[in-house]
Amino acid sequence: MPATVSVRVPATVANLGPGFDAFGVALDMHLEIDLETRRDTIDIGIEGEGADHLPTDETNLVIRSMNEFFDRVARRPAGYALRVRNPIPLASGLGSSAAAVVGGLAAARALTGRNIPQADMVQLATEIEGHPDNVLAALVGGLVVCYRSAGGTLSHYRTEVSRRLIPVLAVPREGFPTGESRRVLPDQVRFSDAQHTAARAGLLIGALMSGAGTEVLAEGMSDRLHEPHRLALMPETAAVHGELRAAGLAVALAGAGPSLLLVVPRVEVTMRTEQIRRVCRARNAGWRVFVSEWEPKGAQASP
Repeated sequence: MPATVSVRVPATVANLGPGFDAFGVALDMHLEIDLETRRDTIDIGIEGEGADHLPTDETNLVIRSMNEFFDRVARRPAGYALRVRNPIPLASGLGSSAAAVVGGLAAARALTGRNIPQADMVQLATEIEGHPDNVLAALVGGLVVCYRSAGGTLSHYRTEVSRRLIPVLAVPREGFPTGESRRVLPDQVRFSDAQHTAARAGLLIGALMSGAGTEVLAEGMSDRLHEPHRLALMPETAAVHGELRAAGLAVALAGAGPSLLLVVPRVEVTMRTEQIRRVCRARNAGWRVFVSEWEPKGAQASP
């Protein structure tokens, strides 16, 4: 085993409006993990988001994921020191749990030298996380569309968002449990809502790849399958979402919320970011607004 391993995993946003449980995109915001082997002790330290309350024992999601990999390959180190630096807001729809899962698996793979196939990494990460959109984007980077073949095999198509577009994130003070926002989703949807969302999903992928303007992007972000039900649980996010959409911006819940993802033309980013900040400030001083970039690379481990 190498003495030390370093891993970087991007934050991700899933769904992107109409792409419920199917679309995911990686962002230029990274969870960083440093792992050093030791003889017989385990020491865990966390910096950044969640440092004051995330567990530092085997219930930590990074550790759980590492142990899943160790058990899968039947090789576990006697001890190690783990340092996690996390800039990704928790329970906010920015893929913090997916980054922890993928980061733990990537660190364990690099440490053991067991270079299992990427398809097995995807399957293992999906089993731990529960759904594939965030973990796939975290593993491979770029923009991914997840789907299952007729035989049930998980597959994906990967592409990249045009550099003419830029992501802006609006993050409220408080997070919201993903499980709670998933439980509110209906078992059945109207045919007209399914048709509306399917059309926008195709439009959105084309708009993101081609670098379309705000009007087309905004139409492509429109969803009727999951967002209306989730926004009903998040009145403050719903109010900001509604104001930004009424202003013509391309806005969607980031994952299950409560954060928002906006996609704006790069040439308009200064003007649009200030517009977004004004709307957020008017609602609550606790909102944070980040201008990010798309991340073409997935999880990276060294050595």
